[in-house]
Amino acid sequence: MYKIVQMVPALGWGGAQVFCIQLCNELANYPGYQVTLISMYDHVPGKHLPLSMLSNKVKFVCLGKKNGIDPKMFLKIYKTLKDIKPDVVHTHLHAGYYCFYAYFKLKYPFKKIHTLHNLAKKDAPPHGRKMFKYFFKRNIIEAVTISDEVHKSAVEEYGSFIKTLINNGSDEVKPTSLFNETAEKINSLKKDADTKVLLNVARISRQKNQKLLLDVMHMAAQQNVIAVILGDYVAENKEIYDELIANKPGNVFFAGKVTNVSDYLLCADAFVLTSTFEGLPISLLEAFSAGAIPVCTAVGGVINIVTDDIGFLSKEINKESFYTALQAYLNADEAVISRLKQNGKELYNKEFSMQTCAAKYDALYHA
Repeated sequence: MYKIVQMVPALGWGGAQVFCIQLCNELANYPGYQVTLISMYDHVPGKHLPLSMLSNKVKFVCLGKKNGIDPKMFLKIYKTLKDIKPDVVHTHLHAGYYCFYAYFKLKYPFKKIHTLHNLAKKDAPPHGRKMFKYFFKRNIIEAVTISDEVHKSAVEEYGSFIKTLINNGSDEVKPTSLFNETAEKINSLKKDADTKVLLNVARISRQKNQKLLLDVMHMAAQQNVIAVILGDYVAENKEIYDELIANKPGNVFFAGKVTNVSDYLLCADAFVLTSTFEGLPISLLEAFSAGAIPVCTAVGGVINIVTDDIGFLSKEINKESFYTALQAYLNADEAVISRLKQNGKELYNKEFSMQTCAAKYDALYHA
């Protein structure tokens, strides 16, 4: 039995968490593999991703972490890993540095992998980056970056011993039992059958920068286009959300947190991302598989894959530049749109499916 542990702080509603679930599910299909997903925090239905997303082949373990710094977590992780005795421990987000004690204490050999899901300086606070550098430099933990831009940032932060780049992957989006209901809902928002539907899939935050999207939609108020925003906010971002609602134009609709993002992507014409920084968004890869044309700010790994034959990028992160990118999309003829959709789907199938991604991680686990 080949034992793999994936570990996250919690299964919050984010791309890294979705990625982790999908990677677990794919690896669990490998013959002779036993996959365990560990969440440091207890799982809270509604607050966290639904466990229905997780294959019944994957064992799910919660460790009851308290808010803030929880010193007991170091010992809990050590005892949990000692019991499982995994061949691989693969950490994500802030779970990485809670494993350091266990890595020192456990004497038998096993692979230790940590994926950087964002630009290095955004992926961990200064104390976390300092500890990671110690482990990366001594080849105790192997760092994995998810895009060219993230890799460059990691080399700048940690040094040239950062070697491994594995592009993010995602499951192909497919309609759910709620597809017809979702299509009716979106059609009810459209002005007519020709209305273009833009979809933004992101938590409400300064990083995701939905204010920019609203500013641009104000500028496009006379055009036959609407924007639908899928995403919730945490308590500290309620002020941002309230401000967005107060300044929302009539062509923007907030749908909140939904469990069937795939249906919305399949009903959308374009996928819009207005972030100030990114790693390589899972939602963008899902948009490729759905045939939604990307219209994005040129940040992080987005610039590595949204080329002129895939979609549209704003040159700067301001409303004038993003409006220009949006107009380029809206004014593109059907032949161009058809070609961009096809190119996006082909790129997804070639480079960004979860099957491709998981196979690369599996090769790393055995290297």
